[in-house]
Amino acid sequence: MEKIKIGVVIELKSLRIYWLQLFVVLFLLPFSYLFIMFLSSGGNINKNEVVSLLIGYMVVTLVSSFVNMLSLRITNTKQPEVLELYSTYSMTFPQIIVSQCITYTLLTLPLVIVVSLYAIISLQSVNVPLFITGTIIGISVLLLISIFLGLAMNNLFLANGLFQILFVIFVILSPSYFNMQSLNKVLKIFLIFNPITHILNILRTPLKISSGFDIKWSYLYLFVLSILLVMFIARRIKNTYVLEKIF
Repeated sequence: MEKIKIGVVIELKSLRIYWLQLFVVLFLLPFSYLFIMFLSSGGNINKNEVVSLLIGYMVVTLVSSFVNMLSLRITNTKQPEVLELYSTYSMTFPQIIVSQCITYTLLTLPLVIVVSLYAIISLQSVNVPLFITGTIIGISVLLLISIFLGLAMNNLFLANGLFQILFVIFVILSPSYFNMQSLNKVLKIFLIFNPITHILNILRTPLKISSGFDIKWSYLYLFVLSILLVMFIARRIKNTYVLEKIF
C-alpha cells in the first residue's frame, strides 16, 4: 500500500508539467459539447433533461480523462526509461498501474460527486443504491478500457493520435448529450456496441431517465466486456518487466 501511495504522489507531481493539457482534457473538451447542446436547446429544457445532460457531461469527462490521459500515461510508463525511474522505488508494474488509476480517478472525483448529488437532490424517486452501483461500475469499466488501450499500444506517438480519435468516436457514437430513442434503428445498432452507451444507461435508469432498452442488457454487456479486458490485462501485465526482471 505504501508503494501505491508513492506512485500516486509521483503521478500528481508529474501532472504539474501538463496542467494545460489537464485543463483541456478535464474541462474544456467535455464542457464544449455540453455548452453546444445547451445552446441548441435554446434554454428550453426541463429538470430531467438538465440532469441527463449533466450525467452525459460527467461520463464524457471520465472518458476524456481516462482515454486521453490515463491510457497515454500507461503507454508512456512501458518505455524503458520510465520503468527505470519507478524501479528506484522497487515498485511492481501492477502497483504502478494501480497508482495511476487512483490518481486520475481522484482528479475526476469532485465532478462525479457534485453531479451525482445534484441529480439525487433534484429528482424524485431516485434509486440511490442502484445509481451508486452504476457509478462505481461505470468508472471501473472505463479504467479497464483505459488500461487495455495503454497496454495494447507500444508506440507513444501513434497512441497519442489514436486515443484522441477513440475519444471522439466514444462520444459521438453514444447518447451522452441526446436521447437515443429519437434515432433510427441503424444508428441505434452502432450505439449499442459502444460501452459508453451502456454506462450511461446504468446511470440514467436509476434516475428514471429512459434510454430505450433494459438495464439488464447493459449490466450483462459490461460484465462480459470486463471479463475479456481483465483477461487481456492480466496477460500483458504478467509479461511486462522492470529492469529485466519482475519485482
